[in-house]
Amino acid sequence: MHFGALIPAAETAVTAGLIAWMAVAGFWRRPAGQLLSWTMFCYATFTIVSLRGTRAGRTQDVNIYDVIPPGSFFVPPAQLALILEFLSSTGDFEDLEGEGRVLSRHGERAITVRNGRVVP
Repeated sequence: MHFGALIPAAETAVTAGLIAWMAVAGFWRRPAGQLLSWTMFCYATFTIVSLRGTRAGRTQDVNIYDVIPPGSFFVPPAQLALILEFLSSTGDFEDLEGEGRVLSRHGERAITVRNGRVVP
């Protein structure tokens, strides 16, 4: 018997088993059994927002990711409010406005930013 062929076959079987386990544990919620309800996205709350700031009478796009630490990509509504407060308090922008969406396990809803404040 040639054992050289058994090692790749065992690796393939273990890999297939892990993929099947990840699919069952990651995509199916145990109580409801709904497909494609990955826990990471179901319980996270974050915002997607497009901001415009006014500086010296000129309007320009504002990237909130320039202000938060590198590697951060979830911006919950409370952190967005802190970022807006910081941008307003530095005096860089006279006014901040924009629109976006809040995504959470409860669904998606629109938000608006007016005068540097989040308006639900």
